[in-house]
Amino acid sequence: MDKASWGVVCTCAEPTPLIVAFVAHHLEMGAHRVYLFLDQPDPELHEVLADVRGCEIIDCDEAYWQGAVNGPQPGATEKRQIINATNAYLRAEVDWLAHVDADEFLQSDTELARYLGAVPEGVDFIAVPNVERVFESTMPQKRLFDGIMRCPLPRGWIDQDLIFADEVTPYLRRGLPAHSSGKSIMRTGVGLVPGIHSPRPSRDMERRANAIAAASVNVFHYDGVTGLHWVMKLRRLYFNQKDRIGKKSSFGTPRGEQLNYVIEKEGEFDALFDLHQTLKTLHSDDIERLDMLGLICRGQIDPLGAVDRLGLSNRIDMSVSGFDVRLGRWQEDLPDQRKRWYRLSRRSAKSVEKADPGNAEPESLTQT
Repeated sequence: MDKASWGVVCTCAEPTPLIVAFVAHHLEMGAHRVYLFLDQPDPELHEVLADVRGCEIIDCDEAYWQGAVNGPQPGATEKRQIINATNAYLRAEVDWLAHVDADEFLQSDTELARYLGAVPEGVDFIAVPNVERVFESTMPQKRLFDGIMRCPLPRGWIDQDLIFADEVTPYLRRGLPAHSSGKSIMRTGVGLVPGIHSPRPSRDMERRANAIAAASVNVFHYDGVTGLHWVMKLRRLYFNQKDRIGKKSSFGTPRGEQLNYVIEKEGEFDALFDLHQTLKTLHSDDIERLDMLGLICRGQIDPLGAVDRLGLSNRIDMSVSGFDVRLGRWQEDLPDQRKRWYRLSRRSAKSVEKADPGNAEPESLTQT
């Protein structure tokens, strides 16, 4: 049983520390190639990763798009991601290629190269489930990748309304505030067309693509690398679309309902903090209960350690505060809001910690 070579591809528009951690983690995990398609210029990233072998950075500038689509940059983010993933897939120098976002980190309980080497020849792609980071409500974030990974409810399992409280279920899909569709690791050279979550066969394949569910492999999704990051992404979406979306607009998806909440609150910062605490933090009894139900992932990764072992820790600030400072390009009022976020976070953690378990226990997010 031979080891198979593998790589990852992503389209990036995230703060530099996250992308550096993404690269370091996957290279240390055994990736032969990391293909980064930069959706916006990042000279600092080029400088930090200049001497890192196995990492290829492609600037998606006007010249790139002219060559890729014979025209201007496509407007839809998903379309750009698929075009870029297809670019990497068609010329990949690896046996398998994973298409993930910059805030998604592969995790495997066994050596991924050996696992992929054991996959039968007729399997075209691996369907990899995603798990999503959540914080314990009495512990403010201290490091970028702190937290606990919760799993989506298994397909065909009980409805999420039987587990989670009524006030949170509109914002969840299979128990997660972000997506629950997983990602894919594709066998190269068989004619697949990459997608956001899973590929499809090209016309040249003349058959359906065969897939198996991953065994002991997950995608760790850090939807909001910091709490402030998560809130600012929703605020940015609100400010970009508030003139085009009515206050009663309904998208019918968890993310759409989250945006509707932001619209109703008119982007008010404290209200968004409350939404984050509701959806992205759990009380210890909730975590224990989900763990008993098999909905907490016990796998471990160490992206910050990978950055250090790659020799890049002295070249990039990987602290929570250093990351949040970089979000300033999204909102002009961020410096003041950053300070407020930290005050609200500390106050919230203390209020939960001091609550009387027999009298003033904060309302649980899971059903009893």
